[in-house]
Amino acid sequence: MTKEDLIKLKEKISQLSEEEQKLRDLYLRSLANGELQGPPVGYASIDKPWLKYYTEENVIEEAPKMTAYNNLYVSNKNHMEDVAVEYYGNKITYKKLFENIDKTAQAFTAAGVKKGDIVTICSVTTPEIIYAFYALNKIGAISNMVDPRYPKKAIANYLNEVNSKCFLTLDIVYPKIKDILDDTKIETAIMLSATNSVPAPLKVLANLSSKIKKEKPNIPFGEKYKTWNNFINSGLNSKCEEIGYIKDFPATIVHTGGTTGVPKGVVLTNDNFNNGTIQMHASAPFANRGYRYLNIMPPFIAYGIILGLTAPITLGWRTTVVPQFDPNKFDDLLLKHKPNGIIGVPAYWETVMKSKKIKDLSFVKNILLGGDKTKAEFETRLYNYLGKHNCEADIGKGYSMTEAGACGTFSTKEANELDSVGIPLSKTTISVFEPNTKNELDYNKIGEIYIKTPTMMKDYYNNEEEAKKVKVKHEDGYWIHSGDLGYINSDGIVFIKDRIKRMIIRSGFKVFPSEIENIFLKHPAIENCTVVGIPDDIDTTVPKVHIVLKEDYIGKEEQVKQELIEMFNDSELPSYFEPVDYKFRESMPLTNIGKVDFISLINEDIEKEKILKKQI
Repeated sequence: MTKEDLIKLKEKISQLSEEEQKLRDLYLRSLANGELQGPPVGYASIDKPWLKYYTEENVIEEAPKMTAYNNLYVSNKNHMEDVAVEYYGNKITYKKLFENIDKTAQAFTAAGVKKGDIVTICSVTTPEIIYAFYALNKIGAISNMVDPRYPKKAIANYLNEVNSKCFLTLDIVYPKIKDILDDTKIETAIMLSATNSVPAPLKVLANLSSKIKKEKPNIPFGEKYKTWNNFINSGLNSKCEEIGYIKDFPATIVHTGGTTGVPKGVVLTNDNFNNGTIQMHASAPFANRGYRYLNIMPPFIAYGIILGLTAPITLGWRTTVVPQFDPNKFDDLLLKHKPNGIIGVPAYWETVMKSKKIKDLSFVKNILLGGDKTKAEFETRLYNYLGKHNCEADIGKGYSMTEAGACGTFSTKEANELDSVGIPLSKTTISVFEPNTKNELDYNKIGEIYIKTPTMMKDYYNNEEEAKKVKVKHEDGYWIHSGDLGYINSDGIVFIKDRIKRMIIRSGFKVFPSEIENIFLKHPAIENCTVVGIPDDIDTTVPKVHIVLKEDYIGKEEQVKQELIEMFNDSELPSYFEPVDYKFRESMPLTNIGKVDFISLINEDIEKEKILKKQI
């Protein structure tokens, strides 16, 4: 069969009905398992070799056609006495959860919120944020999730962009935003205390500490500004109407981090949430009802709201919510709550591996790492650490993007290779294409990673032009063009090389920063290292290494530098990969969700060059 024949075959497959597509998936899974004979065609989007790692039930399971709220209710209506959420020792059962969601829905209705309205929520995760998200979903309104750490002008822009008339935020945010609220359309501002759901004894201590530190904000409560309790009481005599399922109806808006461009509002639907839930379950079949889950991720990112919060409680997992996460106290959290499952970024586990308090981690069954690439050296070191602490947990390396609803890949011990990001989730297809084209590449060929998933965003809010650049229609439907370079092998395991925007073009040659990082991270002195491209008069752009040393090696920078140069010379990388500068620093700049802030590192040298040119 020629390449042209394969292309024609692919076009024919794209024209199959939805039911025929399901049958094809079953066939391909049987083919991948060796149950049927016949050669693969060579395209990951058709072969789907990763299906062999899933059960037949996973492959054919369809997400329920209902709202996220209704899915939560139907999944747990027969388990009302089970604990859904734990917050500073406050154990909230599903019965109490639904009671509070109903009260919150009544309060929003009394405040004039109706179907299609967008309510901005600017907060960390507390039980009230869970109530608010599901209450809005129940009445057909849309939550606009905003990071409270944003500057006040950014928060004002997010409020005005969606015409929010109702605003829910933490009371401690008020001093920062009080000057800009009058420039918005906000009619009701609900000021939430993070201690609202804290048990009484702890709440007294928290309030006392607040008074001592004079942190209690002076808010002009009244008609416009309400405490959470006053807001809830205002709706006790109201009635609200539950909105039924509508295909592709928006559930929430989250915002991209802006690390590679201008932040955009990503619209996610009920279907996105429900498909995220069934895929999370397919990737963790051992996690039954009552599975203890520690959620340290914020609710204003897709990763946090779907995989960190809503999917676990829908699946019946007992979820402990941490509103303000301190990586330096991660060991204390693990020892206190003894979770079976944890979600977070790789950098958080560095602090755990340094801890002298932890002796046993046998209670941990699964660790989901996302938000940043899990490098081979780190994965090996973490597995070794877990083994020495009686822990047989899988390290589930995840890869995705906000535009794909944070659902992309997941790894297990069976479906994994070092430096990979695992296999596509059960309902997700990932393949590699020539960048910015619709030409799919063979296995092991480097190109741009494209993602086709039922958790794909509906669009960017009020930004159709930018959405078309990322969510692109092919013959077989829409694909997310990730902007990441990588490849997929014949087992369906995905490897990410770098962001296209991170790739350094040096005198016409392509330099992948991760290739250099993977070599240097093997040095025993290196805590962390990041390679970025900096301006150069001769080569246009050249690689520079930023290095954080382990404590025992501080003061030995020159020695370490010479050893790194020797390591590079002994490697198989071509000479144009060689870094021109080594900068030792105390820490890496991070984005709000714990990723290395590459743009900040690049800007250091851009600003430095501007200053030098001015001096000349």
